[in-house]
Amino acid sequence: MSLRRISGFALCLMVLLATGCGQGSDTVTDDDAVTATPDDVVELPPYAGAVVITESAPDHWGSDAYVIQTGDDAAPVIEGDTLTLTVSYSGGCKAHDVTLVTSGMFLESYPVQLAVTVAHDANGDMCEAYLTDEYEFDLTPIKTLYQEAYQEDAGTIVLRLQGAPDPIPDLIYTFGS
Repeated sequence: MSLRRISGFALCLMVLLATGCGQGSDTVTDDDAVTATPDDVVELPPYAGAVVITESAPDHWGSDAYVIQTGDDAAPVIEGDTLTLTVSYSGGCKAHDVTLVTSGMFLESYPVQLAVTVAHDANGDMCEAYLTDEYEFDLTPIKTLYQEAYQEDAGTIVLRLQGAPDPIPDLIYTFGS
């Protein structure tokens, strides 16, 4: 490329930069402000967690750190066939998988008991934000397992949450009439 062409290109570039500068204002005015009220906050729906009945170790489904929240507003609860847990963990850059894992082996007592474990897979998320998300688990596969094992439409199962970083009270799952 000739020196003349390079000089012409540089001159055109400087003219473009000079004419583009100074257009508009960097000052924020009241006309630019956005207002929001608490009524404008949108509640995000809970994430759906998977329920897995398997003989594999729970860490096969994830072994990343998490904390299950147990405060009044975030305590684990079963309503109908849905278990809701509020889970906190580090991340923020990738989707996380939270899975409820059980072997499906009922402990013979009255009512029967079933050990369940929460497995968390951060999918390699190395970000450091501390997230708190609500997860819902459809307990229908556990109910179906019980109904097939005991030939009963109605029943009660005490879900014993194992391996959680903090102790969690037993969760009572009652279904049918």
